[in-house]
Amino acid sequence: MKRLAWRSPRRRPLVSLAVLAVCLTVVGLRWQSAVGDEPKSDATAATTDTAKPTEDASKEAPKKDDGPPPPPADAKVSPARFLCALDTTGQAHFVGNGEGYRAAVLVFMTTECPISREYVPTLNKLAAAQKDQPVKFYGVITDPSCTRAAAVAFQKEFKIEFPLLFDASGELAETLGATRVPEAFVLNADADIVYQGRIDDLYAEAGKKRPNVTSHDLADAITTVVADKKVEVAKTEAVGCPIKTKLAGDKAPHPTFNRDIAPIMFAKCAECHRPGEVAPFSLLSYSDASKRADFLAQVTQSRKMPPWRAEIGHVGFLGERRLSDKQIALLETWAKEGAPEGAAEDLPQPPQFASGWRLGKPDVEIKIPHPFTVPAGGEDIFQHFVLPLNLDDDKEIVGWEFRAGNAAVVHHAIIFLDTSGVGRRKDEETPEPGYRTSGSIGIPVAGIVGVWTPGMTPQFFPQNIGLPVSKRADVVVQLHLHPSGKEEVDQSSIALYFAKKPVARRMAGAPLVIGSLMIDIPPGAKDYSITSSVTLPLDVTLISLLPHMHLVGKEMRLTATLPDGEIKQLVWIKDWNFYWQDNYVYRDPVKLPTGTRLDIVSKYDNSEENALNPSKPPQRVLFGNDSTDEMCFGIFQVVAENRNDEQKIGMALMQSAFKQWVDSPIDAEGRKHILEEAGKLFGTDASNLSGLLRGGALNRGGFGGRGGFGRDRGPRDGNRERGPRDGEKSDEKKPTETPKVIVPG
Repeated sequence: MKRLAWRSPRRRPLVSLAVLAVCLTVVGLRWQSAVGDEPKSDATAATTDTAKPTEDASKEAPKKDDGPPPPPADAKVSPARFLCALDTTGQAHFVGNGEGYRAAVLVFMTTECPISREYVPTLNKLAAAQKDQPVKFYGVITDPSCTRAAAVAFQKEFKIEFPLLFDASGELAETLGATRVPEAFVLNADADIVYQGRIDDLYAEAGKKRPNVTSHDLADAITTVVADKKVEVAKTEAVGCPIKTKLAGDKAPHPTFNRDIAPIMFAKCAECHRPGEVAPFSLLSYSDASKRADFLAQVTQSRKMPPWRAEIGHVGFLGERRLSDKQIALLETWAKEGAPEGAAEDLPQPPQFASGWRLGKPDVEIKIPHPFTVPAGGEDIFQHFVLPLNLDDDKEIVGWEFRAGNAAVVHHAIIFLDTSGVGRRKDEETPEPGYRTSGSIGIPVAGIVGVWTPGMTPQFFPQNIGLPVSKRADVVVQLHLHPSGKEEVDQSSIALYFAKKPVARRMAGAPLVIGSLMIDIPPGAKDYSITSSVTLPLDVTLISLLPHMHLVGKEMRLTATLPDGEIKQLVWIKDWNFYWQDNYVYRDPVKLPTGTRLDIVSKYDNSEENALNPSKPPQRVLFGNDSTDEMCFGIFQVVAENRNDEQKIGMALMQSAFKQWVDSPIDAEGRKHILEEAGKLFGTDASNLSGLLRGGALNRGGFGGRGGFGRDRGPRDGNRERGPRDGEKSDEKKPTETPKVIVPG
């Protein structure tokens, strides 16, 4: 690629301004960008993370020219947020993540306490009453003298009908503060303890049993939390036997693999670290883990593993991958003490993984039509496969699932929709299946279905939300493939689930994207900042967020400032890594009213000290699609509360695009490069955009396509070319391969 020298800023003629404005609004972008490392006016100065809010400023409504809010203080996270334990069958339970429930109930028990054992029938009835409620109900065995095998036998003998967690290391009891059995705890979806104490008032004290129960404390607390109300009596005195936390002789137990480490490996690591998966080694056995004990302690202590880039606690996401402080300490102690194996009676059953589609029988199953060969070595590959759906009617996707054909080489997958035909054309221009980029998508996007990363659990969209899909849409899947050291073959597949009845709400046809094209990073800049914003002209609900930068990116933060001044953190990635991109799905969709300002702050390190910098020595970096270029995007899946108002966002985006282009100090050569790269990204070029201008698209308000979020309009988009559709002839050299499509029933 031609290198562009760093030059002094110079303005570009107004005609290019108009061309870029249309280009930006094609994908629904709005910018008010500030370019770093040079003196600027107040209107364009880069926002830095050193700014401090005043006491009064946080209470004021956002002003039109306010910059993005400063970084928040470290979030306070409930210590129960990342509690996890295996039950007696080996199934992992994440008791504090708040996913799919309003109340989590944990009742501490032992195999020996007579009062604890007497309550089993009562607990069975109470657990059964919650089966149709958003409640998780668990028993917990906490006793350092009890083996896992004994807990299994206890559950079988007493016919316990709810999951019985084996608290091997005592972490659950220690974190929640359990002191007796039976003692009950109720957590809300934020993992806060909202009730602690007795199950009911059957026992006045040990040895004094009432003839009848008059106060059903635990049942009442559950009902109150499910109703989203405050528990009035949040703590009662539990009656029973004291919990033993240490072995005889007052000696602290030493962690072993079978009792303490295997549960961590099975629950938090095995999804990737098992034979045939993307991780380079398995961690299912003692021999696998013990020879890597020091390494495991090191990578967990640094929080490099499990991989999760977003800061914890500012907002809740589905599938957060994180170890608790107690688990990290156990790994460190185990390694220092020589990684002992422990008693066979403490080893849990190995995890079982589903072999079929985990969401059930799909409506459509699409498979990449031909196997794709991944070479033994070389750079990572970003290959895009175009998969025509050939639907009879428009549909609404309510769920999806991805299955890697060869998990050893598939690092992640981005699944999106294309109605422009550009994906087909790119596919036809290459001899191999699909087309390749340096990491960008490279075509207009008519909707993002989702992003798959190893270890994620497939789920239906929340709150009966559907993603509209045109009958003429193609599915395009970007596979990030990395060589494994030997030649490999992949043929991945996707399952789609369509709505069988009207959905409650529909996602916008294409994602809402904020960010900047006006990127111009000088060589050697270590802390270059870009800020961009968009003020929402309508009420929206955010479903998910996909942040995107390239190799010199180092930090990204997105926030929402509400009209009343409240600031919501949407994501904060302090240590960006291009090779560990993820799609962050909000546990609770984020509702934002009209007038909310979305801000994105991105930082870049274009110095020699950046190990991922692709240029040695560092070069000037502009916006573009290659790995030596950069990007700055936050890509949201959204629901517009009033779909009739969606086009309002197009006007706001275009007005800001003009301002951004005028205010930017980037020189003429840099602007030319940006226009060319934007054309590649959006599947068009400057002449096509000029055709849109001549056709009066601006006067008609026709920017951003149907719905105003950048949805492609197909044949109505001016001079935009599209690939052949069913029944059409193509003059291209390679016919479009039709993937294997299975329509059940």
